[in-house]
Amino acid sequence: MPSKVAKLEIARHQRELILKPRAAHVFGAPTTTPVVLNITEGPSSQLAELPTGYYDFGLLDKEDAITLSREMEKADINAIGYSNPVRSDITSDIFGMAFKGLETNRFNIETNLGVDLSGVTPDPVTGEVSFDQPAVALIRRQRYMLLSEVGSGVDTIYFGRQFLAGEVAETGEQTITDGEGYLGWPFTVNAMVDTDYGVSVRHHF
Repeated sequence: MPSKVAKLEIARHQRELILKPRAAHVFGAPTTTPVVLNITEGPSSQLAELPTGYYDFGLLDKEDAITLSREMEKADINAIGYSNPVRSDITSDIFGMAFKGLETNRFNIETNLGVDLSGVTPDPVTGEVSFDQPAVALIRRQRYMLLSEVGSGVDTIYFGRQFLAGEVAETGEQTITDGEGYLGWPFTVNAMVDTDYGVSVRHHF
């Protein structure tokens, strides 16, 4: 016979809290842009406008999806007579986000290649844009904001994850083909600590 605790746990099951986003975007902004404290506003809890300076990376690959990761490392102290550590300390805790841009736009190019195209202008006759890859790779640090939407109407739930000082840790392969595939812009971003704000990640539900 189920215990009272078991009955309480069953009564608390809420299938609507199984989150499967139907829409998602990743935004970027310079680290001089204010930190987003809240993603919703008003009595109807609608999405708030992002601060001036944020831009949209555009369409993202559905098959590769947006992957959120967390890598933790810890140091253990073991004692004679114990099979388990007697003390553990977390030495590294890194949040990551990987996504693949479909659009060959300025923001995907800058982030993937680690360049600043703000001073580059197209050729006035041909429209060509050309620039040199720096001989010394520079780490490009900026803010990243993932916003996703689950449900609709009054049942809408928004999920957000903000990297206050994200750095590109890895870029994936690009494909040139006349078969299946396209020229995409894949990268993985790691969350670093914003020294002014004092944290690396802010979560929103």
